[in-house]
Amino acid sequence: MSNDDILEQARTFEKNLLNFFERLGVSYHEGEDLLQETYLRLWKYRDQYKPTAKLSTFLFTIARQVRIDALRRRTRRERREDIWMKESPSRIAYHDPLREDVRWAISKLPDTLRETIELAVFQELPYADIAQILDIPVGTVKSRVSNALKKLKEIFDDKGS
Repeated sequence: MSNDDILEQARTFEKNLLNFFERLGVSYHEGEDLLQETYLRLWKYRDQYKPTAKLSTFLFTIARQVRIDALRRRTRRERREDIWMKESPSRIAYHDPLREDVRWAISKLPDTLRETIELAVFQELPYADIAQILDIPVGTVKSRVSNALKKLKEIFDDKGS
């Protein structure tokens, strides 16, 4: 079965996949997003599909993993929001000098290092996802994070002098 055949046949499951997501408690609009993510992953992993297995099994396995990943992202986001909301109003109103220093130091980084730090540290994305987003190898992500941290240390050391 060719790649085009796989994708064409997968489209016949669109309604089933949307229903699957809805039954898992996902809103229709979020379900559409998850459906698109499912199709993207199908394209990414299309070479792993073996025609001896049912395409629906392969597709729903991917859809299930997409849903699990979405739940993990939501949980991380909610955890960050909880931490933020637990800060006292006086703390929110007060400008934290350390936080301001970190923002200033990050602004001094080259764009490639700054965006990598943003995704890795502040968005808490796995290196594999960052590599995919930036269209670079995982090893490059690791070296950029390392270089960014070294550069930030230099910036702070120079500021302290």
